Amino acid sequence: MGIPLTLISGYLGTGKTTLINNLLRTTKKKIALLVNDFGDVNIDESLIEARTDSVLSIAGGCVCCSYGNELIETLESMNSNEILPDHIVLEASGIALPSKIIQTISLMDFLSFHGTVLLTDASRLRSQLNDLYISDTISLQIEQHDLLVLNKTDLLKEDELLNCIDTLSKRFEIRKFLKTVNAYIEEKDMLLDFGPSHKINIEKKQEHGFISSTIKPTGTMNAEALSTLLRDPVYNIERAKGFFKNKKGEVCTIQYDGLTLKIEKTQKNEKESVFVVIGKKNFYNEKEFIEKLNGIQTQ
Repeated sequence: MGIPLTLISGYLGTGKTTLINNLLRTTKKKIALLVNDFGDVNIDESLIEARTDSVLSIAGGCVCCSYGNELIETLESMNSNEILPDHIVLEASGIALPSKIIQTISLMDFLSFHGTVLLTDASRLRSQLNDLYISDTISLQIEQHDLLVLNKTDLLKEDELLNCIDTLSKRFEIRKFLKTVNAYIEEKDMLLDFGPSHKINIEKKQEHGFISSTIKPTGTMNAEALSTLLRDPVYNIERAKGFFKNKKGEVCTIQYDGLTLKIEKTQKNEKESVFVVIGKKNFYNEKEFIEKLNGIQTQ
C-alpha cells in the first residue's frame, strides 16, 4: 500500500499552519511533516524537542523537514529511514497548484496518496474569486481538492456565509466539504483515504503572478509604522510574516494575510529579525518597499 500521504493546500493566509499545529497537538500517529520553507512554518514551541538545519523532532515522534525544490529527494530519504512514519503530511505553498505536486508523488511507488485537503478563507473568498490577478490561482486550487475546508467562518454573518457557500457550489464541483473556525479539523476527517477521485490536470500551465521577498532587518521598529507600511495599498502585499524587534527591543511575531494583521510578543528573544513578504507581480515594488522598511528602522 505504501506510506499514506495527505497534501495540505490553500491560498496565502487561509490557515494551513494553524491546521497543522492542531493536528500535531492531538495526533497519536508518527507524522512526517514536509513544508516548502522551514522558516515559514511556526510550529508551536511546545511541540519542538530538537532541531537541525532542516529537520525538527516534534513531540509524539513526529518530524518536520523542509523540501524546497527537492521534493523527490526528501521523500526518498524518508523511505530509507529505519523507522517509517505512520503518515506524511505535505504542506504546499500558498500559490502552488496541487496537481504539480500530485504528479511528483505519483512517481513514487512507496507512497499511497490519500488526497488533498484544500483550505479557503471564508471572509475573503468571494472577493478573491473576483480578483483579476489571483482568481485563476484560487480557482485552480479549489478545483483540485478532495476535501474543501471553508475556514474563518466566524468572520462572516450568517447570510454572508450562505452567499459564500452558494458561490462555491455554483462555480465548482464540491466533492467533500467542511466549515470550520481556527482551522480545526478532526484527524479522522483529514487523514482518511479519499479514494480514486484525485484529479490531476497536467495540461494547465500557470506562472504565478507574485514576488516573494525575504528581508532581514538589522534594527528595531515601531510596530504601528510597520503595520501602516504593510497595509499600504500602494504595495499590494498579499502575505507577510516573520519576526522583528520593537522599540523596547522585544521580539515580536507579525502575521498579515492581506486583510488581518496581528502582532504579538514572543518569549523567544534569540529569534533573528526576518520577514517573508509576498506581493503581486507588476504591482509590488520590491525595491521601494524594502527602502521604506529600512526607513522605519532605528539602529
